[in-house]
Amino acid sequence: MQNPDKPFKTYNEQVSILKSRNVYIKNEETVKQCLTDISYYSLINGYKDLFDSDINGKFLYPVPFTDFYFLYNFDKDINSILLKYIIMIEQALKSNITYQISEKYGVYTDLSDMDLKNADDYLCKYNYKSRARINLLRQIKNSVNTTKNECVIHYQKNHNHIPFWVLINSISYGLTIKLYSILQTDDKEYVSNNLIKSKILSIEEKKEFLSKGLAITKQYRNKIAHGNKIFLNNIKEELPKNQVLKISRGYITDTDYKNGIGKNDICAVILFTIVVLNSDISDIFLIELKNCLQIYNQIVFSPGRTIYDILGIPQDFIERLLEIKSTLL
Repeated sequence: MQNPDKPFKTYNEQVSILKSRNVYIKNEETVKQCLTDISYYSLINGYKDLFDSDINGKFLYPVPFTDFYFLYNFDKDINSILLKYIIMIEQALKSNITYQISEKYGVYTDLSDMDLKNADDYLCKYNYKSRARINLLRQIKNSVNTTKNECVIHYQKNHNHIPFWVLINSISYGLTIKLYSILQTDDKEYVSNNLIKSKILSIEEKKEFLSKGLAITKQYRNKIAHGNKIFLNNIKEELPKNQVLKISRGYITDTDYKNGIGKNDICAVILFTIVVLNSDISDIFLIELKNCLQIYNQIVFSPGRTIYDILGIPQDFIERLLEIKSTLL
C-alpha cells in the first residue's frame, strides 16, 4: 500500500502526536514506557471520546496523560468485577433450569435423535414451547456432540446417559438464555420465582425483568470479553421501567430512569445482579464495587470530573443500592 492513512509511528512520534492533541505530559520517558505496555490505540483511542475535542481531534482543554492511564485501569478493574458476577448469574440460571427440567422430564437424552419426539428425552420438543424450539433444541444437541468440555466427554465415555446438569456445561450463556425463553409457562415461573424472590413483583413482571436483565448482562459480558469500554454504552435492551421503579422503591426515580440510570447502563447491570444473586453474594459484590469506586474517586479527571461523573451515575449510587437491597425480600 503506497499511502496508508494510519502509518506506523514510533514512540517518540506518538508522544509528539499526544502533545499536538493537547495531552499534558509530565515525563516523556514514563509515557513511552506506558505505551510499550498498552498500545496507543487501546489507551488513547479507547477513551478519547470521554473528553471534548474539535474536529481535528485536539482536546478543548489540557488532558493529563495520566487520565487515560487511570481510566484504562479502572475499566479493567470494574469489568473484572462485573464479569465475575455475571458468570455467577449464568450459573444460577443454569442451576435452576437444570433442576426443574431434571425433576420434571428426567435425566436421559438421545443426542442422535434430531426429530425430538422421544417422550423419555428431556430435550423432547413437547417439553418446550415456541416455534423456535426445534432449531434451538437441535442446536443444543449439536453443541454437545462437538463439545470439548471434559465433564460432558467423561459422561459420554463412561456413563449410559448425560443428565442435564452435566450437559448444560457445554451450552453458552446466550444459548441458556434462549432455552429459558422456550420453557413451558410453569417451568419459566419456577425459574423466575427462584431467581427473583422479591414479593413486590407479579410473576409476569418477574419473567419480563429476568428476560430483559439476562439479555443486558449477556451483552455486557460480550462487550467485556471483546475489550469494549464500559463507558461507551450502545446496548439497546432495557430493564422495564415499571419493575425498576418498583424494586428501587424511590431510590431510582422516574427522572433517573429517563436519564438512563437503571435502564441499560452499568447501573442496570448492578441492579439486576443484586436482585438475582443471593443476599450474601450480592453483599460482597457491592463491597467490591464500592471499594473500586472509592479508589478511583480520589482522582480528579479533566476538567474537574470524578469517576462517577464520567460513568454518569449519582455519587451516592452504591448507598442507594444498599438501601434497595435491604428491601428486596
